[in-house]
Amino acid sequence: MSGKINDLMRRPSHLALLSVFLVCLAVSGCGATQAAKPTTTTSDFPAPSTTQVTSPTVTSTSLPSILAGASLVDLSWVSANQGWALVECNIGTCFRIAHTLDGGTNWQMLPDPPASSQNGHVDCSKTACVAKVRFASPSVGYLFDPSLEMTTNGGKTWILQHGLATETLHVVGGEVYRVAYTNTGCPGPCQPTLQRSSAGSSTWKTLIGALQYPDRSGSAQIASSGSNLLVAMYGSPAGPVSAQAIVYRSGDGGATWSKMTDPCSGKGPGGANQEEDLIRLTAAPGGYFAGLCSPHTGFATFLVSSTDGGLHWNVAGTLPGSQGLSILSAATPTTLAVATGSAFGKGPFTATLLMSTDGGKNWSVAASDSQTLIAPAAIPAWLGFETARVGRWISGPNSIWATSDGGFQWKRSKLG
Repeated sequence: MSGKINDLMRRPSHLALLSVFLVCLAVSGCGATQAAKPTTTTSDFPAPSTTQVTSPTVTSTSLPSILAGASLVDLSWVSANQGWALVECNIGTCFRIAHTLDGGTNWQMLPDPPASSQNGHVDCSKTACVAKVRFASPSVGYLFDPSLEMTTNGGKTWILQHGLATETLHVVGGEVYRVAYTNTGCPGPCQPTLQRSSAGSSTWKTLIGALQYPDRSGSAQIASSGSNLLVAMYGSPAGPVSAQAIVYRSGDGGATWSKMTDPCSGKGPGGANQEEDLIRLTAAPGGYFAGLCSPHTGFATFLVSSTDGGLHWNVAGTLPGSQGLSILSAATPTTLAVATGSAFGKGPFTATLLMSTDGGKNWSVAASDSQTLIAPAAIPAWLGFETARVGRWISGPNSIWATSDGGFQWKRSKLG
């Protein structure tokens, strides 16, 4: 659920590189060739599910013209009806925030926050730059990555929080967890650390002083289910180095932590002879976690899941042949959604959303959005469920899809 799962950061990562490649395939002159599929060497691995390509029930409406000319960047919800949208101004250097109390039917613009986007037009060492929004309550919220700003009045005013940069941030009840770092260039974040704070407080307590991370670390994610928390430090597939994730687990609400191996390791069709890398996590109540796994040398992904708080993992199913599926969300342990990730560049692109109602064994197309990317526009990666029935998906810079029946029907709203 969106209140329990934090999205990947916008820092260049293996997901972003994958999306760039996918867009290039659709644009003449890129000169890219499709990677060969890995050879299956075991017979007990589940066969890829057959995607039911049906015509999803889709209706379209327009969001208020107050958001016209803006591009969606991120969403945050504290209930099925109350949420915030972070949008990039049409001039490309500033952000605006819109607030809704009725699930997105009506939006109210809040005062512009003192923050800029990381698009190369500003010096983020001198100006507060952010890429994500996350609210812990109707009053307390955060803008982050890499700077950190906090509001205690629902987004009317924002105050810069000095100190470490924030890689990712996750809300658990009245507490906030973050992966923070000193600077970039190691490559990736330098000296990452795990910290916790009470929502609305400017004081952070260090839980793990030196998080280990893969070579060429690309991003991080925090997920939780009850008292169980997972912190995943993701690797990058660029080059010959391993991209296996390093995962930390707590089963007692963050009091103690232990380091785990990548839950995808050795579970792919190639067994121990093929590297499989965790690229995404999601969670649902009752100690349930699920993760997307991707071969280091290919695009095909499969799903692993855990029903005991992340202690033990099993293959739950394989995803169909659609390329670029890299964001995952769980409405319940049996109702899952997966979608294409961030896309950058220019040219034709189709964002796709798949649903499973049997824990990941079978998938069907729930919605799709064909569009043409116009540089420097980008498709953000956001997918989440606020309840077992209410969820939302950003399919493009100007489109939000919503479901109120657990993913069977989706309704699209467009900016402007």
